[in-house]
Amino acid sequence: MTAAMTSTQSTLAGGAPAGDLSRQPVHRRILAIALPAIIANLTSVLPGVVDTALVGRTGTAIDLGGIALGATITGFILWAFSFLRLGTAGFAAQAFGARDESEQRSSFLRALGLALIFGFALILLMVPLGQLAFTLFDAGTASLDVAGRYYYYRMFAAPFDLILYVVIGWLLGRQRVRDMLALQVLLNLVNVALCYALVVHQGWGVDGAAIATAIAVVIACGAGLGMVRQQFRGLAPRSAESRLIESEKLLGLMAVNRDIFLRTLVLMGFLAYLVRLGAERGDAVLSANHILFGFISIIAQGLDGFAQSTETLVGQAIGARDGLRLSRVVRAASLWCLVFALAISAALYEWGAGLLPLFTHDVDILKIADAHFPWIAGVPLVAIWCFQLDGIYFGATRGREIRNGMLLAVVAGLAAALSLPAFFGNDGIWAALYVFYAMRAIPLVLWYRRIPRALAR
Repeated sequence: MTAAMTSTQSTLAGGAPAGDLSRQPVHRRILAIALPAIIANLTSVLPGVVDTALVGRTGTAIDLGGIALGATITGFILWAFSFLRLGTAGFAAQAFGARDESEQRSSFLRALGLALIFGFALILLMVPLGQLAFTLFDAGTASLDVAGRYYYYRMFAAPFDLILYVVIGWLLGRQRVRDMLALQVLLNLVNVALCYALVVHQGWGVDGAAIATAIAVVIACGAGLGMVRQQFRGLAPRSAESRLIESEKLLGLMAVNRDIFLRTLVLMGFLAYLVRLGAERGDAVLSANHILFGFISIIAQGLDGFAQSTETLVGQAIGARDGLRLSRVVRAASLWCLVFALAISAALYEWGAGLLPLFTHDVDILKIADAHFPWIAGVPLVAIWCFQLDGIYFGATRGREIRNGMLLAVVAGLAAALSLPAFFGNDGIWAALYVFYAMRAIPLVLWYRRIPRALAR
């Protein structure tokens, strides 16, 4: 590999050498990663929003409730393996910051191997996992049969979903945000086009929405692997792949992924429980809450763009053993995340409720959703801190603190969810979500000093 090729392959979008963090203005680097990441993240929730809108406008409350349950169950199972994105991004960022091209390559291949194993295991276990999930969500709602069809169609693409997690995490860790954005745009344009064709033109309803998403994931996965293969040509030679079996690296990967897996499992379990509480109150409440959770998803993806920026730059600072850079990144990223949260909250208070009729014509569903929309408008100001802290800890690959903080948050959230709805009805469900967000942040704030202390050693 020539020096010129190495320089070309390791140049960032802004023209600076990859990993040369000390010469990059921190605020500019944060925005250079965060803004494309936000766009990419928002496109990732677009298909779900479009699915909800198309099914809500062409189907019944039962259909809308079915896609709510089906998407929740499928998302619960698939996102339990989000450590393949989060962990890969952290390890790739640290290798990127240390300018270790061989480890950058190996970090992807290790995670890819795990994605293949877990993906095909999900195919084999699809039926018993589905039966267990449907038993847990059986709250007497008529939407359960529709949810089952969505789930089984969607899960056939599970291996491709997990591989895509790895690809996106690796691209993010190496600051290839434009590539990640292009991949997400491709995924979601294909998804939206297929969903419109199958749901509206073919009249396949919820089944068509699930099939469209599955096909789009397969296409995006192929494109993502093509991107990675192209970038591999500029990294360390193939002999570096012997590092795949280094025991220390493998044990570190498995330890962090185990903790992130447990963290994600209890997170998704808690959110799924909130969906079930809504289902217990009937299909109208279930459908209204699903529409509102669609707004939550959009908010989360926006805030997560800054968290991903923080994760990448924190990981690179730690890889470079640069404590000053770590401190500057944390302060600057937190400031930008707060500004973004304030802007989003103000926009939701002013215009958000006016978007509700886009998702359904059902008067009862609209009435419930509109009554609870103030909860949604306040979410950015409460959730900002847990997202930002997640980015810091993921970048530092501090899996144990991530796991333990989430366990404490879920305990507090469940206590609120078990008690508040009895007194405040559906408002109690949304109040429990606020408790959960607050308790996600508090332990991570208290434990933050461990990260710079470990870096100073």
